[in-house]
Amino acid sequence: MTVTSLTLCAAGASWTLWRRPGVFPISDGLFWATTATVLLAWLAVLVALGGALSSRPALVLGVGLVPGVMLVSGGLAGRFVFPAADSAFFGGPFTLGALWLFTTLRAYRTLPRRARLVALGVSVAASPLGVVQATARAPLPADTRPLLQALPETISDERLALDDEALQFPCGAASLRLSPFLHFDDASEDGFWPLRRTPVVEKLVEAPSLTGPARRAALEVQPRDAGVFVDAATLVTRDVAAHLSRFADVSLAGLRTPRLRFDATGETVYPMSTYDYPSGRPVHFAAFTGDALVVWRATSAEKGPFVELGRGALGRDAPLGLTVLDGDAPQCHLTFLDFTAQASTQRSPTAGEGVPVNAVQFGRFFSDDAPVSLILSLAATGIGSGFETTRHAPGVYRNRIIIEPHEPRRPGAPQ
Repeated sequence: MTVTSLTLCAAGASWTLWRRPGVFPISDGLFWATTATVLLAWLAVLVALGGALSSRPALVLGVGLVPGVMLVSGGLAGRFVFPAADSAFFGGPFTLGALWLFTTLRAYRTLPRRARLVALGVSVAASPLGVVQATARAPLPADTRPLLQALPETISDERLALDDEALQFPCGAASLRLSPFLHFDDASEDGFWPLRRTPVVEKLVEAPSLTGPARRAALEVQPRDAGVFVDAATLVTRDVAAHLSRFADVSLAGLRTPRLRFDATGETVYPMSTYDYPSGRPVHFAAFTGDALVVWRATSAEKGPFVELGRGALGRDAPLGLTVLDGDAPQCHLTFLDFTAQASTQRSPTAGEGVPVNAVQFGRFFSDDAPVSLILSLAATGIGSGFETTRHAPGVYRNRIIIEPHEPRRPGAPQ
């Protein structure tokens, strides 16, 4: 009966393991909360089976108590680590674990005293694995680096339409819509999965206002040579844990064969192809690692394994430049002056594989007829599997962008 129960638990743990084994290194708490938990669950099945065949009831009961101990310790840890989360997320496992332990109490009492101590020791040794289920999912302290201490004044050119938070500019034959403000698509009060909509969350995800007593954004737009210079700023009033956020959102319409080239990765051109969710055609994205810009392609939608397509040196505080092309023809060049200075390079709790939480995601979403999107995030966990969050530090995030209608001439290039 114990072997059967443990087998069902191990099968259930395997079913909930939506991340591939080995995504996280052994030093990462998420390795123990995911891959290691499943492996140890199946090890408990083998140990219990061996104990049953060798007539060692203490060994069988010891590993038989492990699921109950893990559920109780994990439920308790979750209530302390995530005090604002829905109580059902941790109260349910705690209650289930308590019932599991209660049903095995009678069998435990039939063991000799020494055997009871062995069984107790084996089961209690599993309690840290229950605790890590909660602690490993808590976001790390914020690693983003806001550049300003206070919002500048808002100075906007009235000739430029600001429609639904978006500025509109030409990009060669295409039309470019730009939202340069930091915006949270979701938020969490305590860092747990952002599944609850509370007054605090609603306040955190509301669009930053350019006017009024609750002003949280500033904008200045100036002509520059043949292009335009955008200077935007967004105030984040408190530490925010979020799953999805956008530092800049670019939408391009009118491109037949959209492609992208990053200054940091040289002449390599990447397709801005259609991607799906939650599975299907893969997304393409780039990320700043601290000393380089790396371009990856996922395997299915936003999930790994991730295939590296390009890499180039890029330092902290260096501008992030990219060229939008239609086929082989450059349409416009965008330079994000403040992305690398403020981006977090922490490991992603959803992607693993050394992918950081910042991202430059590009392509068409779901439909071949959809506009091409370019989404920059300083810290987000949209790449990978899961709903873990990452934090933004409070402060004023600056987003200066140069938009030029053609690819700038590089030093040494012919006239």
